[in-house]
Formats: sequence, C-alpha cells, structure tokens
Amino acid sequence: MARTTGFLGALLSAVTTAALTAAVLATPPTASASTPSVVGSAPGSAAALPREIRGGVELTLVDGDLLRVWAAKRYRTVWAKRRDAATGAWGTRTVVLQRRHLFCGDVDARTANGAVAVIAKCDRYGYYEDQAPTASRAIWSADAVTWTSRQLEGEAYEEPGISPDGLKAVWPQHGGYLTRTPAGFAAHRLDAEGQEYTVTATISDAEQVSFMYGAAVSRRKCGLVVLTQTGDAAPVRQDVPLADACTDSSLANVDSTTAWFGDLSGPAGRAVISRPDDTAPWAVTEVAPSSAPGLVDHEHGLYRDFFTAPGVPLIAVAGGPGGVLQAQLYDPVAQSWGAPAVVLDPPGRCSWGDNWTADPMAVVAVRLRCSGRGLVLTTRDGVAWQVLRSGRHPVGLSPDARYVAVPGRTRTHVISPERGVVTLPGGVTGRCDVVVPDGPDGAVLLTAASRHRGWPTVLQHSSASGWTRLSRAGLPTPDVACRKATASTFDVPYRFAVLGRNGRGYAVRIVRTGDTWTARRSRW
Repeated sequence: MARTTGFLGALLSAVTTAALTAAVLATPPTASASTPSVVGSAPGSAAALPREIRGGVELTLVDGDLLRVWAAKRYRTVWAKRRDAATGAWGTRTVVLQRRHLFCGDVDARTANGAVAVIAKCDRYGYYEDQAPTASRAIWSADAVTWTSRQLEGEAYEEPGISPDGLKAVWPQHGGYLTRTPAGFAAHRLDAEGQEYTVTATISDAEQVSFMYGAAVSRRKCGLVVLTQTGDAAPVRQDVPLADACTDSSLANVDSTTAWFGDLSGPAGRAVISRPDDTAPWAVTEVAPSSAPGLVDHEHGLYRDFFTAPGVPLIAVAGGPGGVLQAQLYDPVAQSWGAPAVVLDPPGRCSWGDNWTADPMAVVAVRLRCSGRGLVLTTRDGVAWQVLRSGRHPVGLSPDARYVAVPGRTRTHVISPERGVVTLPGGVTGRCDVVVPDGPDGAVLLTAASRHRGWPTVLQHSSASGWTRLSRAGLPTPDVACRKATASTFDVPYRFAVLGRNGRGYAVRIVRTGDTWTARRSRW
C-alpha cells in the first residue's frame, strides 16, 4: 500500500493509539466497545424492496430469474422482460398493459412463489408526475407471462401486497382496497378514519388483509393503525405505537408479515413493523436506528451520515469535538449505538463528498473533502479504517457498485468486498482523467495523456509497472481546454461528465463488453 506522508500523514496523526501502517488507520480499542454484539449487516437486511429501475422495478423470482416491469418513456405501454438465471440472458420484452387513451408513468410490484402483483400508476389522456394518478391498474400474473388487470378506484398509487403462496394479492384504493384471489378481483370498502399520508396493505394465504396507516389514536398521540379483516367481515383494529406515524413518511410492505416505515432509501431511517405469523398481532420489532438510543449529537461540526454494506454493521459518521471525525457502530440486537471512536483528525475543515448512489454499494467508501482535497475512508468491519487520498478526481464505480476505484496522484486504489483495498502502481494526473475498477484488483483509465487540451482520448489498463495502453477512445477534443470531470451516480448506468469552458463537454461511460473496453459518449 502507499506510504502515508505529507498532508495525509497530518490527517491521521492525531488518531489515538492507532496502529498506522501504509495508509491504514486502526481505531483505538474503545471503538470496538460494542463490537461483540455487532455481527452481520444492517438491521432488516434479510428483507428487501424490489430494485428500482427507470419507470418501474426489478424483481427476483422464486427460481432466481430477474423480472423487470416498467412504464415506457412515452407512457403508452407497460413492459416486462425476464432474465434467465441459468444462462444470464434477457428475453424479449413483452406487453403487460396497453390501452387506448391510458398513460402510465410508473410501476411498483411484489412477487411470491412465481406470481407477480403489479400496480401501474396511470391517468387518462396524459400523465403528470406531480399529480396523483386516477386511472391506475391492478395487474396480476401467476407466471409472469400471462397478465390480467382491473382499474383501481380514485387516486391509487401505493404498492400491492401478495400472499406467500402467490395466489392472493391486495391493492389499496380510494375508500378501501381491491383483492385478487382464485375467484377473481373484488373491491372491499373500509373506513380508514383519520388516515394521514401513505398506506400499505398485506394479504395472507387465508385471504386475511391487514390495512395499515398513520392516524391520531388520541388527542395528543399518533400511531400506526392496523385494520385486519377477511372478506367483508368486520375489521379488527389494532393501534401500534410508532413515533412519527402521522408524518409524511413512507410506509411500504416488504412481504406478508413485514412492513417498513420512515425513510426507506437506507436502513438508518426505517422502522420495521412485523409479526411472526398471521395469527399474531403487529408490533414495531426494529426501531429506526437514527432514533435509537446512544447516538451522540454535537452542535457543531460535520453533520451525521450513515453507511453500511453487506457484512458490515451500520455506521454513523459525524463531526466530533475539536473537528475530529467520529464513527459509531449500531448493535441490531440491543437496538442501540456503541460509543463513538475517532477515525480521522484532519488539520482543517471537512465537508461531505458525493456519497449518494443509485444502487447500494457492496463496500463502505465514505467520500470527504478536507482542506479542499478529496479523501475516501473505508472499512470492512467499522473498527479498522483506511484513509485513501483522491485529490480533485472523482471516484469510479463498477456498474453494479461492487467495486470502487479511488484515483490518487501516484497510485490508484481499488476497494472490493473480496480483498479490501488493493493499491495499483500508476496515478491519475490529468484534470479530466477518470478511472473505473476492473474487478477487485484492476482498473481502467480514460486519459488525455497530457495532450489535446486535456480532453481524454486514450484508454489504459493497470499493470504491474503502471498504465498500459488499450486503445484510442474515439472521443471529441473541443477547441477549448478541458476543466474538470465529475461523477454522476444518482442513476444507472453510472457515468462521468467531462466539462470544458463555455458549456462544452459530454457525458461518458467506460464500458466492458467481453474482453474489450470502450468509451461511450452521450449528451449531458
């Protein structure tokens, strides 16, 4: 690994009793005070919502196949496409829904035992993202091949629920909900008195529906209300104590016995409401970690952010006394936070880098800017940390966010779940040069090679001696200087923006097809 010198050495020097070897920062023993009980990943990691894609979702079916269901960009068709788990090949797309004057802009879905329940969020004669849809369709399929649908009443846009056997499904709609059973579709009226914001519904193999929503349960208290009924029998009400139940937070079912509440974009902000089986009452079985006891607040310094990865506990990183950066580990069994430990003591002020990615990352890579310079903090367990210097260049992600390339001036680092940090000879120096990982121990550089006013023109691959030329990139070289490159990770596919003066520039992806690397340009 690279030697720790100069600016980076100053950053690490104040970490107490840390073992410092070749850019490795190990936190002091107090950092692992909660480690014995912190095993596994973040809370609720066994369950997951479908992966979001543009206009819809990607589901994992019971046989391991992937199914994508999405609304077309022009809103006129809902499509589906299946990927065979054995061959890895995608089939041709098929029409799920297409009707005259019907415009659908988004899709959500759930799957169980090979069956799929879908909501297509639609309006007639046009679709507007800032308006609640009033012509949405409930769609169901036993095999993800043949589809049936029915229009939902009023404003309907919440996700469906599906039973474990896949034979029953439920969709919230205005004034109640719609079910689909072997007998067909049926509407059910339900008085959700005092309902606030979002709702969700689950359904069991026995056709028992649990309809959940936030509401005032007394004059001064809000909670989660669960109305449970089978068929058109009188519903049984249960009030579940839940903080912030009346706020504009997300509420979604994960399966027939589990729902999430809060900020569903990550594990830190979501509470888990569940029950062991259909006969048991619902309860908050996991509090939102961001509201759990033990989390230390400081009035000043870098605001708190949360990080995790498969096999890594949930970590809260925030500024501490004297400008240091501290980390706390979450104990999902005790549902509380361990003591804070110093992971970085910079000589100047730090701010967050761009830590948002469309897909969850497979590694922890905390991006910072300290005294104007880029840094990446990484850890495999939340206890031992490494600090990598990235300078002004953006980090690069693999298409699945499994690997991260950190470009240094004289060395390039690749972070992976398999090997941790691998340091490669050869840095990134051109102001518009960018790098992406090639597996756990390789990288590909798009570089100007000190020519063409800094515009990248050549692809190079890492080797034992540095960078080795692959091919010309075939990218334009405008007649103005290239000023900088930035990474765009808010949606997939991940890409870079290469920017010059007067608005000149383009977006580019570094793509591997078989054994060949190419640079693919698009407008930005």
